[in-house]
Amino acid sequence: MNTNDSCNAFATVLREQGRYVVNVEGIEWYDYNGFMMPAYFPHCCPPITPDIARNVVKISGRPFVRWDSRFGQFKNGQWWYVNHRQPWAVEQCSGNTRSKIKRGRKYLHARMATIEEMSIQGYNVCEKAAQRYEKDVFLPSKLAFQKKLHAATHNPETFQFFGVFCDEKLVGFSENYIQHGGVFWESIWYDPEFLRNYSSYVLTCEMLNHYLNMKKLEYVSDGGRSIFHRTAVQDFFLDKFGFRKEYALLNVVYSAKLRMAVQVTYPLRTIVWAFSNQFPTDVIDKVGGILRQEYIRKECEKQRISPQ
Repeated sequence: MNTNDSCNAFATVLREQGRYVVNVEGIEWYDYNGFMMPAYFPHCCPPITPDIARNVVKISGRPFVRWDSRFGQFKNGQWWYVNHRQPWAVEQCSGNTRSKIKRGRKYLHARMATIEEMSIQGYNVCEKAAQRYEKDVFLPSKLAFQKKLHAATHNPETFQFFGVFCDEKLVGFSENYIQHGGVFWESIWYDPEFLRNYSSYVLTCEMLNHYLNMKKLEYVSDGGRSIFHRTAVQDFFLDKFGFRKEYALLNVVYSAKLRMAVQVTYPLRTIVWAFSNQFPTDVIDKVGGILRQEYIRKECEKQRISPQ
């Protein structure tokens, strides 16, 4: 389904959060980690041409824009989303995963979190989660977090917090966006102390039940293939909860300067990736991520023109 609604509730939420959003030729785009993406889930993204994308680069001043096309039309490829479609039942999980969910439920429970609960306890969970990685690069400012609370208050059907609790103590939560029958779990935060009580298992199980069974949404998603950050979250969903990869084509348009830099460094990509694995730094990770993204883009271009 394509949509080019004049009122894009997802884009409205992003604006209220203080994120940069721009409308170009009737299509909403937003800043995601320093580059631009359409403010639409992959199943309802309107058609986008390279000319529109180049205009977004020019207007936004960002180094590149990225978008998906032909979502769900391929059985494999290099670009995918990690999704789970309805219906959901805990019996879909392995015996080991079911056991962990059962043990977790002895101490914890998960449900929609109220704005008051998030206002009082939410940022503390973020701080503890960031400490787990020994750096606060992913930690939002307190002002940014307050803006998220504001956006959720005014757009409860589009932006929601789902929490996992020990009694009434918040020990983890997910920030969830809803658009045209899909829900995107953008950021998930856990207090490390309660991971041993299987808080991640309890939260995931209850969110699947809530959104797929109770709300009857088409699918839940953890987003696209991870390129720029090392993460085990998607493997967790795929291995433990029966998520599946749903494929699409990745499209990228660069600014003139970045396009030239990518062309020069692309032949050295394997060296950069090896160096990034041995000596990871933020800069090397970003360079390696951009080159990996270009590799995926090139593979998708081959897929686009090959016979189906």
